[in-house]
Amino acid sequence: MSKQIFEEANEAFVDDKYEQAHELYTKALENDEKNDNPFTSKVLAARAQCALKMKRYTDALNDSNNAIQLDGANIKAYLRKGTALYNQDSKDEALKTFAQGLEIDATNDQLKVWKEKCEKEVEEKKSTATTEKVKPVAAAPIPPAKIKHSFYQSDSAVNIQIPIKGLKKDQVQVQTTDNTLSVSTKVPATGNDYSLEIDLAYPIDSSRTSFHVTGSNIEIKLFKQQSLQWSTLDAQSSAAKIQPPIPMSAVVAHKAPSYPSSSQRAKNWDKIEADIKKDEKDNKDEAGDANSIFQQLYRDSDENTRRAMNKSMSESGGTCLNMNWEEVSKGKVTCEPPDGMEWKKYDS
Repeated sequence: MSKQIFEEANEAFVDDKYEQAHELYTKALENDEKNDNPFTSKVLAARAQCALKMKRYTDALNDSNNAIQLDGANIKAYLRKGTALYNQDSKDEALKTFAQGLEIDATNDQLKVWKEKCEKEVEEKKSTATTEKVKPVAAAPIPPAKIKHSFYQSDSAVNIQIPIKGLKKDQVQVQTTDNTLSVSTKVPATGNDYSLEIDLAYPIDSSRTSFHVTGSNIEIKLFKQQSLQWSTLDAQSSAAKIQPPIPMSAVVAHKAPSYPSSSQRAKNWDKIEADIKKDEKDNKDEAGDANSIFQQLYRDSDENTRRAMNKSMSESGGTCLNMNWEEVSKGKVTCEPPDGMEWKKYDS
């Protein structure tokens, strides 16, 4: 029962429903039989992450400490504890916590990133204190405003869009490892801090990660290690756990088709196919090569235009090509068959 509630809490967390997720994690702990310390520690660390998202740093610190007491090898508990201390402006203690976590798992990239961040800020604080008396600085909260991100993909890359207006590239920090993504900035319209931290569903080539900032979006490009279909970005999502990896393009073995017929006279299908190809070639100059035109348009377009082209052609069954992303993104593109024809969906 407790484990089922825990999975429901994870789903709510992935959907950014932090209040609901926190309540479900609490319910999971109330129903926990307390006979599996690593599991109970895991639930406490998850609730601590929820508390961080809601800026309840004291609650996050308490849950993290309890999680470590139950399972001293729970790396995420050290990560949550260190983050809570960092946001309470206890950077020296945060640094010690991240270092303790690395003693258990020296390869954890998130702990490394946080440890380096704390070391830099602690050193800067000491350096400044030697030259002048510094007034206490308020903690810089990391938790994000509730801003929905989206993504689309190709065979080789995943493109993430975060809709925040008025930013410059030097105001955005993007860090990736082969399995994690971390984004932080400040929202110009509200002054609130925004952060996005994801354990990625599949590994990436972090050395090729790139991003740029437009007038309305942060756009991040992650390069896949394998050509797999990503159903979600987050490894904690049930879709990532249940659905097996699907190749973006499956190799299909082709063989020459046969055409059974009730006719007593056999048809030379190879000749018919050759005649059709000849007609297509003869008419090419007059009608134009549609595929080549489409490919040229697609190749010379920016990312938003390509998204509009892919979405409109896919949802309309190939009957409508729209290159305006502002129009296409507003809803589903309807089928528009030629005059006198009717669109029908056939069962496969």
